[in-house]
Amino acid sequence: MIVTDPPDSPIKKSSETSPPDQLQDAPSPPPYTSLASPSTQIPFVLPQNIKPSNFLSFTEAYNSIEGTHVIDSSLDIPSEWLPPLPEGEAEETRSNFYAKSAYGNVTSELYLLDKPVLKGRRKLLMNVSSTHASVSVCIHREGLSPPYNLNASSSYGNVTVRIPRSFKGLISASTKYGRVLMSDAVSGQALSVFSGLQGVKRIFIGDLSARNELMDDVIVLDSWSGTVKLFFEDEETSLLPTSLTGLFSRFFS
Repeated sequence: MIVTDPPDSPIKKSSETSPPDQLQDAPSPPPYTSLASPSTQIPFVLPQNIKPSNFLSFTEAYNSIEGTHVIDSSLDIPSEWLPPLPEGEAEETRSNFYAKSAYGNVTSELYLLDKPVLKGRRKLLMNVSSTHASVSVCIHREGLSPPYNLNASSSYGNVTVRIPRSFKGLISASTKYGRVLMSDAVSGQALSVFSGLQGVKRIFIGDLSARNELMDDVIVLDSWSGTVKLFFEDEETSLLPTSLTGLFSRFFS
């Protein structure tokens, strides 16, 4: 479905809290350690009164997009009930969640149920973007599946993403005039750092020898002039000390 806010109607309040604009660099990240044990996982608690859905699509020109959604990738919705495909997508690559605003912020909190993807698909697909404002995405996942691909981008705003501690796969981040930052907890799980061309930085979280392109998670983050920030889902940036000393590692140069 496509949701358009009336000109004078307020948008939904979100529980997301935007992180501070300035971050103080910390020492280099510690060596890689094994993925967090189940005891370190936070409970998966679904929000009340939100029914599972699939193939959600939100598009705005000037308004912000904010919301909390439960995604069930096994829900088979008739194609005639679905909104028109965004540019660049085909039916077999239709996003399970799509949100795009030209001039407004996009703030999404997504709960991924432990359900199989539909036949003919391999992963759950999410695309979140804004042209002139900031993007903030928090992902909670019920288990180790489904594997997902997330693309989050903004041309002129910051991009902030929180991932589940069960994440396993490749993260690619790029910015032309900003910085790429991650929390110490995330950088402590990063096995390898790969520097690419044109300012693209890549890390892999998990066992590199056991990588599987069909089953691994993939995240692509991009901002032309903003800062890209990466946290785990349970890291509360609003409760951080003002100085932020030692919290963030400037993992990338």
